Amino acid sequence: MKLKSVAAAALGAALLCLTAGCSITDIGKEDLLRPPKTMGDEAEIEALISKTAPNGYTLKYPKSGNYRSAIIMRDINGDNVSEAIAFFREKDSAAGVHMLMMCDIDGDWEVTGDFVTETADVDCVDFADINENDSQEIVVGYATYTSNVNFLSVYSYENGKTNAVDSGQNYSAFYCGNFDGSGKSNIITLSLFTTENEAKATMLAYNSSRGALVTKAAASMDPNVVSYQNMTQTELGDGVKGLVIDGTLSGGELNTQVVYYNKTKKALENPLYKEKKVNPTQRVSSILSADIGNDLKYEIPTVSTLPYNKSSGEFTAADQVIWNNFSLEHEELVPVQRTVANYNYAYTIRIPETWEQGSFTALLNESGDEMRVCEWADKKVGETFFEIRVFKVADWDKGLGSGKYTLIYKDNRYAYTFINHSPESEMAMENDQIKTAFSLLDKTLTGNSK
Repeated sequence: MKLKSVAAAALGAALLCLTAGCSITDIGKEDLLRPPKTMGDEAEIEALISKTAPNGYTLKYPKSGNYRSAIIMRDINGDNVSEAIAFFREKDSAAGVHMLMMCDIDGDWEVTGDFVTETADVDCVDFADINENDSQEIVVGYATYTSNVNFLSVYSYENGKTNAVDSGQNYSAFYCGNFDGSGKSNIITLSLFTTENEAKATMLAYNSSRGALVTKAAASMDPNVVSYQNMTQTELGDGVKGLVIDGTLSGGELNTQVVYYNKTKKALENPLYKEKKVNPTQRVSSILSADIGNDLKYEIPTVSTLPYNKSSGEFTAADQVIWNNFSLEHEELVPVQRTVANYNYAYTIRIPETWEQGSFTALLNESGDEMRVCEWADKKVGETFFEIRVFKVADWDKGLGSGKYTLIYKDNRYAYTFINHSPESEMAMENDQIKTAFSLLDKTLTGNSK
């Protein structure tokens, strides 16, 4: 929810891709006393809410996830007719949030379920078919009065009735998906360490004989992670899907954990976390895992500082960011791409595969507007292969640097340019290679915490 949680009218709908489902954004305010008067279905839905809370109500908006509206329109049972789910608190009620399920039955809107949870807020909403009843279940997380501890509730709609499905789970984040290959969805909940709870991942599956969600498997998580920044389902190979989870540690660093269900062992695995060992993905820079290959497989970054010495003068070493796939067979990271990063101006340069590790370095000046990619030999900085220079776009348009630097890319703020110093070197890159090696970082996936 993917970890670690990305204006329309209250009844509008939009698609996002962080979790398995759609998102409806709110209309810009946390609470509204009543939606505006509307016509048709919207008016009937409003009338049912008003009938349930005749003394007035306050709409409650989910705080995270893809569904941020207090009133969500969704085709739950696949009949091409949307149902309506509304979250609200009755006037003058300090706690107690209603989840009102409303359906269009033979042309008239009716309430098929009214569930009140003793809480002040809704944390998150998602949809998943957990019991293979040809309808999606409504998965709702309610905030508790303890930070990072929420309560999971699930509701099932079938034959004109909505019923609660017992889960009994607290969580810090959750994700819905088919993780065990059963054809129906599971729910993986993540819990941060507290004095009352251990840090763990729990996979919930529907038990038809009990009519409830039960724990199918669990795995320990890193107890030093204090918040989840990013959580995404990804293909791990051999048809196995897992979660890639970026989290912030108590000291401010990031690390990545990979959680998946091992059908052979019938166990939930988290192989990058080992007690008393440093996670190989632990990093100071705030780069998050990303699908850099656009192949539905999320690559995991490992970050290290490139070498340099005092002869570099006012320059300091840049970071090398290696993007890795997770090998399911060996439960380890496999490098797929090496880059050097400039966090100040949010770009990377891809390093050629022919360059041996330890044969190069990259240096940044204090402001970060100049990067030099150089030879590293005998523990010294050697010749500069090429340099990247960033100009303010207004300065570039006025001619500053023209004739000396070649333009790579320009936006409304900056012009990214380069000089190729050593075209005769064995490690030289052609001009076109330098241009294609350049890539802007998504600013939502990085930050400069160095």
